[in-house]
Amino acid sequence: MAERTADDTADLTDRSLLVAVARRFYLEDRSKVEIANELGISRFKVARMLELARERKIITIELHDDGSEIPELSTRLAAELGLRRAVVVESHGSPEAVRRQIGQAAAEHLQRTLRDGDSLGISWGRTINVMTESLTSLPRVSVTQLTGTVGSDLSQSPVEMVRKIALSSGGSAHAVFTPMVLADARTAESLRTQPDVAEVLSRLKHLDTAVLALGSWAPPESQLRDTLPAKQRRELEQQGVVAEVGATLLDDAGTEVAEDFSARCIAITTDQLRRVGRVVLVAGGKRKARAALAVSKAGFVAEMITDRALAESLLDGR
Repeated sequence: MAERTADDTADLTDRSLLVAVARRFYLEDRSKVEIANELGISRFKVARMLELARERKIITIELHDDGSEIPELSTRLAAELGLRRAVVVESHGSPEAVRRQIGQAAAEHLQRTLRDGDSLGISWGRTINVMTESLTSLPRVSVTQLTGTVGSDLSQSPVEMVRKIALSSGGSAHAVFTPMVLADARTAESLRTQPDVAEVLSRLKHLDTAVLALGSWAPPESQLRDTLPAKQRRELEQQGVVAEVGATLLDDAGTEVAEDFSARCIAITTDQLRRVGRVVLVAGGKRKARAALAVSKAGFVAEMITDRALAESLLDGR
């Protein structure tokens, strides 16, 4: 009777052997041939044992692709919306996780594209805040606040964001220490004439880049909207508001509406936005598709940093 080899007797149900093969292949980066020679089995049996290890959950493989760009979708979205550039990333998890992934992508984009001496304008918002926290270094740029403050949370204040970005770049910071929304247009106009406020607002005419968050009013996902009294929200929605960037309120056609509201705000104007060298919109999540489409129709956005969910919703809706 012929002598049986190790290959003949290797037990495919032996969990310790499956673990040993998996460890050598996945953690020690050994080839199937090397493992086969060491254990005295064929490389075909090694391959079968790796398959069994996956089937029995001894091996689990996770692909951490969140935050990575999807080039083909980025190119398609830019072409469909008439943008100079779009950056579309994979995103997974909770709304906070998605904001983090998009904010980090926006930070990387700014670090790649800003140049020494540029004038940068920053609005406010949770994703913009994540972007600010994610910046590691920037060219030396001047940073200007695009809107007054909303709410009392210092961590979400545009003043704090401007300060942090200036620290990252070593450039100058120009902040507006006023509320964004005032009681009436007359009060807002009076504040605009104050020397320190007027000096900052004068810089909005000379921006190279403006970075803005997107607020959705239909369905509601806007920090600005949440701060307004219910009666005022209803009045603005009746005028057709579906989206906001800064203090600019837009309807589905991308037309500015409720200009009387904007007149009460300390913020970059729609006309000023149209004269900025490039406006970068930072937003994600399919719930903001209607708002993002409205802003794209307005025609002043040059670049968009977003995620797969929002990009695919925009493309499906066109």
